[in-house]
Amino acid sequence: MKKRCAGLAVVVLSLAAFGIGNALTPFSGVINPNTNTVIVDTAILNVLTTTDTFLTTGWSASGTTLDTFKFPDLAAWPSRVTLIGTIQGMPNVSEFQAPQPDTWYRFQSGSPIAPMAKFISPPTGLEESRSAFAPLQRLNVSPSVVTGQMTVRLQPVGTGRPVVVIHDAVGNVIRSLDCTAGADGVARTTWDREDGFGRLVPEGIYFCRYAASGVVAVRKVLVTH
Repeated sequence: MKKRCAGLAVVVLSLAAFGIGNALTPFSGVINPNTNTVIVDTAILNVLTTTDTFLTTGWSASGTTLDTFKFPDLAAWPSRVTLIGTIQGMPNVSEFQAPQPDTWYRFQSGSPIAPMAKFISPPTGLEESRSAFAPLQRLNVSPSVVTGQMTVRLQPVGTGRPVVVIHDAVGNVIRSLDCTAGADGVARTTWDREDGFGRLVPEGIYFCRYAASGVVAVRKVLVTH
């Protein structure tokens, strides 16, 4: 079993519900590809009142080999985990609501044999070293509940025209948005809730994704009419 790890600065919050004072919760994710090729490049963890986005470079599995990714210790067990990447080369966004420790859950995938993921809290003595990592605040969208037009602002990296891709809840590409960089170095664009064919998208959860030069940033929005 391979292992990966990442680090992220976290705010230590009271865990009165756990009776542990200021203790933190070790947290890791495990992928069982079930003969598929699975790549997870972004994970979004909802913990208490915060939402943290992690770049999970190197978290991948294929065939029958499991792969574990070590996250930084959390203020509490996540109420929701969203994994964004590809399955068999196709974009995939899978949400795991209220995941229970050490319990397998299927990815939201059209694959006949869907990959699976579980989340564990390894003993403190088995923690791995962490590399420096920062929150992905590169991409901002407003509003997060979209009833009309949504504004996108990002700090681009690399060369070329920055593009933000809109995905639906299962990872399908809905539309690609070209961004225009201003004199302040911030690139901007808007989304009018339409797909690439000019049709109004159905209500629901959508993801705005920016990827360039090894940097991935994702924001989730809710579209209503």
